[in-house]
Formats: sequence, structure tokens, C-alpha cells
Amino acid sequence: MVAPSPHYAASPGRRTAPSLPFGWGTVTVVLVGAALLIIGILLILYGFLNFLTGTIGQAMSSSFSVTAFFQSFFGAIMLFVIGGVLAGIGGWLIRLWWIFLLVGVVTGAGNVGNTALERAERTSDVRVRCRNCGRLNPEFVQFCMACQKPV
Repeated sequence: MVAPSPHYAASPGRRTAPSLPFGWGTVTVVLVGAALLIIGILLILYGFLNFLTGTIGQAMSSSFSVTAFFQSFFGAIMLFVIGGVLAGIGGWLIRLWWIFLLVGVVTGAGNVGNTALERAERTSDVRVRCRNCGRLNPEFVQFCMACQKPV
């Protein structure tokens, strides 16, 4: 193992944005979820407007046709269903992101490592030199990370 240079201490590791298990970043999940939610709500509103103008307009028309009425009615229903599915998926993605965020906060994931080496990479800039081998160690360790002698 190569001993670190005595002239500088290793820089702390940079945190990366949390990501979901299937590889999407949290920002991507929120943006995709918000886009699907907005598109779904707009489709529902358009379906409602289509229902009002088409179905009720056909029913009130002097040239009433049963086929045109049902085409308009089922077209509006399809827009409701597609809009509802998209809005549901978008809402699910946004909730998934919040659940992921809360679970990460509760368990402390990503904040502090489980070993002295992981914590050293993420936090401490203050280093203590080992009297035995000369390695720079984080201030919170009790034994040298290279030779395991007391610091």
C-alpha cells in the first residue's frame, strides 16, 4: 500500500444525488410524475368539455343520431379513463419520490458511512498523523487505518 503524501490531506468525497432502485434520479422521478399528472388532468378536463359539448349537444340537437351520441359519449369516457390512468401514474411517481426521500431521511441513508473509511471519505477535513506509519487518519478514529496501532 502506498503511503499518502504528507503535504496534503485527501479531499472529502462529494455526495451524489439519491437515486431510485431502477436508476432514475429523484429529480427525474418528480419531473416525469408531474408531467404525467398534468397531462392526465388536462385530458380529464378535455374529456369533460367534450362530454358537455358533444354528448349534450347531440342530445339537444334537432338532428339527433343515436350513433353520434354514443360515439361522443364513449369518446369522452375514453378520455376520462386515459387521463385518469396518466394522472394516477404521475401521482404514484410523485408519492414514490416522497416515500423514497422520507425512508432515506429516517434510515439516514447517504448521510454517514457505516465504516471509519466511508465516514472519512465523506466528512472530516481534520486529520491526525499516525506516530507509527505516518498515515493521515480522520480525527474520530482511535486506531490507524493502515497499521491498526493506536493514534
